[in-house]
Amino acid sequence: MKNHSKCLAVSFLLILGFNGVLAVPAELVKGNLGAKLDTYLTRITPFGFSGALLAAKDGEVILNKGYGMAVRSKGIPNTAQTVFSTGSISKQFTAAGIMKLEMMGKLRTEDPLGKYLNNVPEDKKKITLHHLLTHTSGLVQDVGGDYEIAARDETVKKILAQPLEFEPGTEFRYTNLGYTLLAAVIELVLGEPYEKFLLEHLFKPAGMNSTGYRIPDWSPMVVAHWYNGEIDNGIPLDKNYPYWNLIGNGGILSTTDDMFRWHRALLGEKILSAEAKKKLFTPFLNDYGYGWDILKTPRGTLIQHDGGSTLGNSAEIRRYIDAGIVTILFCNQSYGLTPLFEVVRDKIQTLVFGGEVPLPPPTVSRSASEMSKYAGTYKLPTGGELDVTAGDSRLRISGKGKDAFLLLMSNDAGDEKALDALSQKTASIIQKSAEGVYEPLYEAFAGRLPLDRIKTMETEMWEMRKSRFGKFENVEILGTVPSLKGGATYARVHFERGAPLLIYAWGKNVLQGIQAVPGLPENTFRPVSSTAFLKFDIRTSASARIEVGENRLTFVTGRGAVRAGKIV
Repeated sequence: MKNHSKCLAVSFLLILGFNGVLAVPAELVKGNLGAKLDTYLTRITPFGFSGALLAAKDGEVILNKGYGMAVRSKGIPNTAQTVFSTGSISKQFTAAGIMKLEMMGKLRTEDPLGKYLNNVPEDKKKITLHHLLTHTSGLVQDVGGDYEIAARDETVKKILAQPLEFEPGTEFRYTNLGYTLLAAVIELVLGEPYEKFLLEHLFKPAGMNSTGYRIPDWSPMVVAHWYNGEIDNGIPLDKNYPYWNLIGNGGILSTTDDMFRWHRALLGEKILSAEAKKKLFTPFLNDYGYGWDILKTPRGTLIQHDGGSTLGNSAEIRRYIDAGIVTILFCNQSYGLTPLFEVVRDKIQTLVFGGEVPLPPPTVSRSASEMSKYAGTYKLPTGGELDVTAGDSRLRISGKGKDAFLLLMSNDAGDEKALDALSQKTASIIQKSAEGVYEPLYEAFAGRLPLDRIKTMETEMWEMRKSRFGKFENVEILGTVPSLKGGATYARVHFERGAPLLIYAWGKNVLQGIQAVPGLPENTFRPVSSTAFLKFDIRTSASARIEVGENRLTFVTGRGAVRAGKIV
């Protein structure tokens, strides 16, 4: 058994790279704090964590390790050397690039956009580079998908053609497009590609050899696949070369090691001067500086950023400057509808500052043949059914009927009256929208989206659904389950030829978003003893437990215990 408290633990693992087999460091765990972080991530990995974490205290790395699978189909694990997507953390590189150019005398952040771009419309002539850097430009969020083929100049023209959402400098609204324009400015000022500029002026001086879009040679390393449930969304290297809906604002690949090198470079003045860093880390509206959030917390100044996509990748870097603590977190699968980093980051923060968090018990290994005797359909006393399938060290359970849905989907009873009210509200909104009445949806969003935009989007959506599925018939509310922010209502919208599943995410009775999903989330239970299986919610630390016996199972959650008998 490793003694983490006294020595640096480094092990090596043979993993298959793109061009062969490479021995790479699989883990680094140091001291009691490193061991606590490692125990937490190891325990939650069977229940849905997959990625890598580097944690450092007072300049010393105490944990650098991967968890879960980088490539499930080949059994390749994540390690400390796995390559991940940084998502919108990429924006800080663009911001640093602009500051580097200012140091070189090539531009000033106070310059208007029209100094570098041609044919800037009248309403955008007041936009400065500072506005772009601080998300105060008034530009809309996006103009296309990340991996759509889009040339620089045509993308710039498309961005400038969009109406402003507010007067530049008067409000904060996060937008990818500002950083797309900044990347274009970098290229136009220097006459060289954006990625090459970052490589020569930022990455190489910082010792970052595994960071970029395409230039680094990642062939001897593993680039993590992105997973959304059981869906393998591949790797970014398989997708179109990052074009101009992504360049400058997201998608740069890196490793935990390289990102820590970047952190250390920002502590000194080898790359950016003290004056440049002062501008970089000065908070403006919404506590946002240039590519970073700068927050005052009870633990001192926190400089951070995060990012990700709906494909399953997410990432975050937190730099507690006063406390001397840094965490760099990469994830390569989603957690239901939530980016995985959002689920674990606060617990990692609690641990790294010496606190405690709930842990699931260790899981045990059981073969598929051992598990097979539990497969089958089980009848609930209320009439619903649970369908159980078995595999290596797991049981997967799906349900039929409302009671089965609530039993599987919610470990906590929650405020049933409030949840039922959300269910009724959602049913009414969908019914009215199907009739072309969108005011209830507008009111549910509490004015966060303009009514005209809602009408346009919903009209197009309902026309598409009716074209695909036929005439609308009715709404079936499967139920509303508690969430950290409020509740999530699951609704099947029945048409003549299909019933798509929608999730309405609520927070304090305000609608946060709507998502169409292919099916209900998987309910996976892991063995924790010879007769007990556990489902553990990483987000809430709530758990559901199954006790198995001869042709029956007992389901135990915060709602109580329910016994189901096997249909034989």
